[in-house]
Amino acid sequence: MRQAMSQAAADSFVREGDELLRNDRYEEAVVRFEKATQAFPAHAHAWKGLGHSLLRLGRAREAAGAFDRAIGITPQSATALWGGAVAHAEVGNPVVAHSYLKRTLSLQPTWIEMALGVPQLAVFLQTSTRAGEKLRTHFGPFSTRTYRHTADEARIIEVGRIVNQPQFGQWSFVTIGLANQTWPETERPRIELVLASTIDSEVCGQILANLAFHLGETQFFPEPGLMVRDVVGALGAGDLSKRLPHVYVCVPRLWDLSLPIDEGPPAVTLAQVVPVSESEYELWRARPAELELSLLAHGVDFADLRRTGA
Repeated sequence: MRQAMSQAAADSFVREGDELLRNDRYEEAVVRFEKATQAFPAHAHAWKGLGHSLLRLGRAREAAGAFDRAIGITPQSATALWGGAVAHAEVGNPVVAHSYLKRTLSLQPTWIEMALGVPQLAVFLQTSTRAGEKLRTHFGPFSTRTYRHTADEARIIEVGRIVNQPQFGQWSFVTIGLANQTWPETERPRIELVLASTIDSEVCGQILANLAFHLGETQFFPEPGLMVRDVVGALGAGDLSKRLPHVYVCVPRLWDLSLPIDEGPPAVTLAQVVPVSESEYELWRARPAELELSLLAHGVDFADLRRTGA
């Protein structure tokens, strides 16, 4: 009987809170919803209403906690999950925010358009986010570093660093962000770049970021067989920039990956970036189809950034 009375009191506070929330009286709504949660702590609607009211007041951290309580009571509440996604995104909890958003969209697929209109949530719907998830599923967790365009700091590329790939004692670096780039040829898949290295150096991330920014500006799709001059040379990375100044793009055969890494739509694939020497560039220029075969015939390790070049 006492529980029924407590729930009835909470229901009354929730009705008042809902009316105040609809009329933009958020401070008063918070008071009503808090009274409801005190009267009946298992009242999911009360916690959800409290979360929405706090969010409107800019109190995102408190709102996130309220939505967590609501979701714990009713895990299938799309509106609670939505509020939780927004609140956690605002306070800088991307893993929780992304999880809540995915659960929201599984319940309400048509809300994707609404999510795309919320900057904090739209980032989780980018093609590169899917690409990053697929790569982490394959390789396991890895850290990333942000690189900003020197002329436009709003343009960024993330580069992931993967240890002991493609083999023990080596490192792999992969872009996460280029997959958001569309191409003039609409049939082209989205793409990320990967580089294998025998040295663990920041310059590896710089090579990929430099190339990614260049491809975005020129709208030149990095298909296998492409050569791009001075990507490494322009970095001024000491001896490396002199020995291997250019980059060659090829199919990423060093990794045990099935391509595309994501079927989409749009599909997302990977391309390997291999720093090459001036003489290797000249060979490619004379006989483009023979460069890769020549390198393999000479036993060149595509991950060896200490080599002198053929």
